[in-house]
Parts: sequence; C-alpha cells; structure tokens
Amino acid sequence: MTIIRLARSAVLLPAAIFLAVDTGGAQSIPSSYRYIEYGQEASVFWGSLLLRQGSLDLGPKAGNFMGGRYVVEAAGPLFIEGLFSYLPTQRDVVDPRRAEGDRTIGESDVHLFMLDARLSFSIPGRRTWHRLAPHLFIGGGLAYDAASVGAFDEVLLPEDVFDFGTAFTASAGTGFRLAVSSRIMLRADGSLKLWQLGTPSGFDDPAKQLDSVEQTEWVSGYGFSVSAAWRF
Repeated sequence: MTIIRLARSAVLLPAAIFLAVDTGGAQSIPSSYRYIEYGQEASVFWGSLLLRQGSLDLGPKAGNFMGGRYVVEAAGPLFIEGLFSYLPTQRDVVDPRRAEGDRTIGESDVHLFMLDARLSFSIPGRRTWHRLAPHLFIGGGLAYDAASVGAFDEVLLPEDVFDFGTAFTASAGTGFRLAVSSRIMLRADGSLKLWQLGTPSGFDDPAKQLDSVEQTEWVSGYGFSVSAAWRF
C-alpha cells in the first residue's frame, strides 16, 4: 500500500506543480493604456475666443463660438481634423477724421464663419493613458464675416469703412481627449489663432494726421473650447 501511495504521489505532484505554474502565468497586471478604437469621429464644440483688435482697434472683439468637428485617424499618432465654427460678436466703428482718443463712434455686428484644417499629434499614440490622450496641433484656414454694413458704418466716408472680408488664418495649440467609452469622447483644447486684418485706404490719408499705418496687420487671439464626440 505504501508503494502505491508513493507512486500516486509521484504522478500527482508534477501535475499539481504544472497547474499552479500555468495558472500563475495566465495572470497579468492590468495596463494603464487602452487602444483607441474606431477610425473616425464627429463632434460638436463650444468655446470662447479672446481677440486682439489690432493697433487701430478695427478687428472683431472677443466672443463665444460654436461649431462641429470631423476627425480621421491617420498613420500612427497622427489624426486629421476639419472644423467649421461660428463666432457672433461686435467690432468698433472707427472714424479717422476725429481726434485721437475720440475716434470710436459705435459698434457694428460681426458674424464670423471659420473653416479650419488641422494636423494633430497624439502624444501616447493611438492609445489613452488612464483614459486620457493629450495632443498637439497646427492648422490653417479661412474666416469670413457675413454681417452687413451697420448703421454707424454709414456715417463714415466709403474709403474709411472697415471690411473684414475673407481672411487667412493660422492656429496652433494643445489639448486632451478623455475616453468615456470606446465610442464617446470628451475633449478640451487651448489654442492660439492668427489672422490678417486689412486697413481701409482712407486711414492712409495724410490730411487725417494718423501715425504710420500698415496696409495689413496680423493679429492674434487665444481660445478655449470643450466638445463631445462620437466615434465610428
């Protein structure tokens, strides 16, 4: 009987050791990284844009904007974005015939539509770390003011009326995405935006005794936005 027990133990002991090793090997530490699924994204966003008006105070003022974004994941950590946004705000109406310090005669509405394309770089790649994915971006686009001529503009000489028209824009910034689930993402962005303002031809009239006036001027704005996205 003793010999039988020893033989049985000799068979069962290696099997028990094998099962223990196999079970231990199957265990793994949960990773902080998660793969970002789905290759496209559509979102709506809202934000604020703090704008400089330029040296002559002709440009649009700060305001809140809203819009939509479409994203396509490219190779590796890169993703491409297209954005369409709308900024309703105002601008000062400046009469260069008046004395310095008393040239602003009122405000006019601005209905600014912006179309942008961006190239973004996700720092952790196409993954999230603890559900977060910080990124950097650069881009460019167009901005167009669809507002009609205001009542205060009609007081000015035709050559003194400011027209935003269509302006080229450039932008750069950073932000992060938060993966709520595999399909839902929240996002926050901070950006620097640049565009070019044209000076009305009447401001260059020596009789108006203005300082040296540039025909065009680059001005900047700082923006912050939040968005909710659906991935598919």
